[in-house]
Amino acid sequence: MKKLTLFWFTLLIPFITFSQSITKVWESDSLFLKPESAFYDSSKKILYISNINGEYLAKDGNGFISKLKTNGEIEVLKWVDGLDNPQGMGLYKRKLYVADINRVVQINTETAKIEKVYHIDNAIFLNDIAIDANGDIYVSDCFGNKIYKISNGKINIWNESDFLSKPNGLLCTKKDLLVLNMESKTAFAINKLTQKYHQIFSGIDNLDGIVSNGKNGYIVSGAWQGQLFNIDEDGNKTLIIDLGKEKIITADIEYIANDNLLIVPTLNKTVIGFRLGK
Repeated sequence: MKKLTLFWFTLLIPFITFSQSITKVWESDSLFLKPESAFYDSSKKILYISNINGEYLAKDGNGFISKLKTNGEIEVLKWVDGLDNPQGMGLYKRKLYVADINRVVQINTETAKIEKVYHIDNAIFLNDIAIDANGDIYVSDCFGNKIYKISNGKINIWNESDFLSKPNGLLCTKKDLLVLNMESKTAFAINKLTQKYHQIFSGIDNLDGIVSNGKNGYIVSGAWQGQLFNIDEDGNKTLIIDLGKEKIITADIEYIANDNLLIVPTLNKTVIGFRLGK
């Protein structure tokens, strides 16, 4: 196994006006296989990384979940395997939920065993998961232009409004579900009770991941062009990282606010950690 490669230099992007400096602090060993999504388990201080490991949407059983330490060291490469096309993840009461084409897989984080599978037969490409404080699970169907909800073990179509346009990344706030649309380059907030909605921002290509920035805004990824943006509370966007020239993809990100650590799966072989300083 190769030794972990560490980087301790400040990323120089001269046209960025974001108030925080960005430092690339580590890049993992090149052992991941299409790492798509990162999710932080604060109770265990560990990151879960979903690996597609095959062709997109192939039901090949090659997909797996890894455990990654916050210093970039891979703890377990194939912690849970036998998945097809694992994408976004969510956590509730020590259960990890993974979007996997047309099913949501429930994994016990204590035993690393798949405990339950929610089959959503009409789904085309389940992409991301967000779970609220009540344990309600929201799942985006990117190609089906729907958002499903799993509540008390029951699966229903929660939203299929016209403003959904290849919905990808999801994030729950106290009142709203935030949705990123890849096709229309827009983001919307949908009230979880009334389903009234409003647009947050627009104009970012290939919207993929969305996380809280630890303040009153968000960090979002434009995956295929390798860009990361800060979105303030008024919906203003600022480019903070551009990895396009290096041909690095920025997929479904995670942000650990207490450590100012931004985790970027590259959909290639590595995961990168960036420190956001003041």
